[in-house]
Amino acid sequence: MRFTLAISLLIASCLAATAQPSSPHLLSAQGGVSVVRGRAHVEEGALGTFIEVDRPGATRAVAGYIPFGNESTFPLLSEIEGRIIEIGGVVVLDGRPLIVLSNPNQLALAG
Repeated sequence: MRFTLAISLLIASCLAATAQPSSPHLLSAQGGVSVVRGRAHVEEGALGTFIEVDRPGATRAVAGYIPFGNESTFPLLSEIEGRIIEIGGVVVLDGRPLIVLSNPNQLALAG
């Protein structure tokens, strides 16, 4: 009985990994790591800087978020408006999917 339960739990835990989306237009669930590519639109807010990533045909909108005061650690920030970028990191749901950018390596111009 315990062996059957252990096998069932193992199989159930693997289902989430096999259900990860392979399309670049989809994001993983909250807490999952994703890389998103699209055209950047930078918006400065009271709490920080948001980088809206425009992805035509995507199923969900996503934004990168740089907390207030950390903008100076991102040298590319002044150059990305309207350009194709890639942002990567852990997806956080705050009314919409956000990727909090804390390291400049999480933001890159797409080549």
